[in-house]
Amino acid sequence: MINRTQEEITAHWPTNETPLVSIRCTTFNQEEFIAQCLEGFLIQQTDFPFEICVHDDASSDHTADIIREYEFKYPKIIKPLYETENQWSKNDGSFTRIVTSMLTGKYIAMCEGDDYWTDPKKLQRQVEFLEKHSEYSLSAENGYTLFTKNGVVKPFSNDPECELSFDELLIKRRFPTASVLYPRKYLIEYQKLDVPAFDSSLWAFLSTKGKVHFDPVISSVYRRGPGITENNKIRWAYSSEELNNEVEKYYKPNATVRKARKRTLFFDFKAGWKAAKEQGKKKDARKLLFKMIFKTPSFFMKDFIKCKGSYYKKKLATKFWNIYYTVAPARNLNKVNDRKVPIIISLTSYPARFKTLHLVIKSLLNQDMQPNKVVLYLDKTVTLNELPTNVLKLQKKGLVIRNICEDIKPHKKYFYAMQEYPDAAIITVDDDVIYTKDTVSSLYKSYLKNPNSVSARRVHQISRGLNGESMPYNTWDEEVKTLKTGDKNAFSVGVGGVLYPPKIFDFSKPYLQSATIIQQCLKADDIWLAFIERANNISVCYVPNKHPHPYEILDSTLKKTALRNQNVFESQNDLYIKNCRNYFRFDL
Repeated sequence: MINRTQEEITAHWPTNETPLVSIRCTTFNQEEFIAQCLEGFLIQQTDFPFEICVHDDASSDHTADIIREYEFKYPKIIKPLYETENQWSKNDGSFTRIVTSMLTGKYIAMCEGDDYWTDPKKLQRQVEFLEKHSEYSLSAENGYTLFTKNGVVKPFSNDPECELSFDELLIKRRFPTASVLYPRKYLIEYQKLDVPAFDSSLWAFLSTKGKVHFDPVISSVYRRGPGITENNKIRWAYSSEELNNEVEKYYKPNATVRKARKRTLFFDFKAGWKAAKEQGKKKDARKLLFKMIFKTPSFFMKDFIKCKGSYYKKKLATKFWNIYYTVAPARNLNKVNDRKVPIIISLTSYPARFKTLHLVIKSLLNQDMQPNKVVLYLDKTVTLNELPTNVLKLQKKGLVIRNICEDIKPHKKYFYAMQEYPDAAIITVDDDVIYTKDTVSSLYKSYLKNPNSVSARRVHQISRGLNGESMPYNTWDEEVKTLKTGDKNAFSVGVGGVLYPPKIFDFSKPYLQSATIIQQCLKADDIWLAFIERANNISVCYVPNKHPHPYEILDSTLKKTALRNQNVFESQNDLYIKNCRNYFRFDL
């Protein structure tokens, strides 16, 4: 419980005035969250009075007991109503009428019992805005979405400060319910009408009464996940259809809005259909497939063609490039004299992958922008006789082989190249995929624009918790194409091809000694390099491209030997991240 007393909260309030703001909080069986919700209200710092109207809808757990504790400590501020019979389940409007009757303020702020506010200036800021701008009927702010299943948080919206139109509010949710403030008179007017009774409908209605202001400041947390927000995708698919019908009936949206809502409806049907198939609910699966085909036919066909077309296109392309590099000759590397900074492609390999290694190297020699050298770094225990003839022959085309390395696993591909070619741009690649012909050119163009950044064709977005810590690797968003240079959540993935500028790392540092690498992070070079980049304030730049993940080599041995099996699927990456945190004394 917070330490602020009732007197401290009300110290700057005018005496004997009615509340300017009524905080509407509805709750049912939320004993785990209700205290945090109430404390988010009580941290508010205002020069006007507000009331906290808490409606407990006959909770069967200890939610009501917790509310009573706060009511006892803050009797002038917290005004609860404890139901003995659940009103929501009656579905006759009783719930809405009762909750609305509790509210007396000029303005209404909303927050469900499982969400909470984080900014003590939220109410003061929004009231001042609406008081100064009478042409606005709704003030909304941004918030975090907290996924309770894994603890990841993400901004609810990425929009800048703006005014939101009626059409925009009907198309999709733009802000969390816990972020809003609006005049009570409009709520009373809204509830007298025969309108769809859900939040987005209220926001659309309010937009007909004035302007809607969105402020990107994050001031609340919206919980989402099993046991919190309705997480039944099958049920939501049916509900989405009902809501869509109500919106079209009452608001009669234009063609653009109807199309956007139909698109959303299709993906709700699709999510419900997938969930039904996974759960073995054949009847629901058939019904939702029927709705996808006949209720949203144009979106069904587009999605079907896109998914199947993309699948078969990549499958055919993969087979083509496997065959092509099996029979096609490799180009000779030509000397490039007019390039200010030479390009060195560096990779490493080991005997289990030698069988298909020539396919990888051919794809690197046949780039539309040829590198100055392609260098293969091998463990010093490997003899050249172990390499297949089809790899050894590529030395005549420009391949350089160095079997001089200590066994530092995937780290070999950057560790030795950066020291052997300190004035070159080093492009590291993997040895189990075929690279598209624009790999070098796209990376080098990015380097010329961002000479002090690491350029990567494949970038993940690090997921974070509420306190800013990085979350488990398997919760990160893969192949994100919207991250800007300098975004601290950008994580470069080596398999796509990564370019490192000349002399970007200082090899006199302890973390670039082989003994340290072996001890701390032997089999996860991407993670080790990410920590080194963070230690030196080196940013990651995403390189736009059509194929962030190169083409697969069709050989079952490669899948069996992939480090991804351990690092990703067996969560070894999280252990390496933990090691790195302890070693570097900071987080990604």
